[in-house]
Amino acid sequence: MKHYDCKNYINLDCEKGQCALSKNLIPIDGEGSDACPMFIQAEKCGVCKNFADPDKYGVGTCKGFTKENWAYASCGAFACEKFSK
Repeated sequence: MKHYDCKNYINLDCEKGQCALSKNLIPIDGEGSDACPMFIQAEKCGVCKNFADPDKYGVGTCKGFTKENWAYASCGAFACEKFSK
């Protein structure tokens, strides 16, 4: 698990983000990017029950709407009306 998959992660730029709880700067990858004990899984398409058949790049199908469409597993789904775990 990486910190950028946490609900408390605020993306700042292409290299780093900030923890909304500790206010610490967090690198997206490399040293210091692993999730902390306060990790809460963020709402992302890849963890939704309507996300299916991802390929090796994380591109799958969203089956939550009348018309199925492709979706990225890493896409934020915090405002999706069909998101469900």
